[in-house]
Amino acid sequence: MFRSSTPESDIVLFEMIDQQSDADGKAYIAALDALAERSEPAILIFRVAGFINQDHEIRKQAAAWFKRNRDRLGVFAKGLIRVDEGHHHGDDDHDHEDAHEDAEDSNFARMLPFAVKRTDSLDHAFDLARNWAAVSKD
Repeated sequence: MFRSSTPESDIVLFEMIDQQSDADGKAYIAALDALAERSEPAILIFRVAGFINQDHEIRKQAAAWFKRNRDRLGVFAKGLIRVDEGHHHGDDDHDHEDAHEDAEDSNFARMLPFAVKRTDSLDHAFDLARNWAAVSKD
């Protein structure tokens, strides 16, 4: 399931929980497009939980979206917080068990014009987002 919401005026929440359908993939791309329409930057909290099996085509579309919008990301987003709640992908080439790539030092994070933080709790993510000015300097 994918859903997006705006729990606070400067916080956007994307949630990928368990199996991802074609409709979820389309909703994810639509949510990215809606994020790009913001005139004020927001903190994006990206919650991932359960068995995530996203279609390869959707992953390609999302990667293309980030590449296409790379120069504009700072206009509508001021930070990213990834919440990893014990998710897995069910494939052998994407393992988080032994050597989880640090979200703050991944290739994806390095291409972003703002700080990236990672936590394992949605409550902690909201705390980080509400204190972003101080947290993002760490």
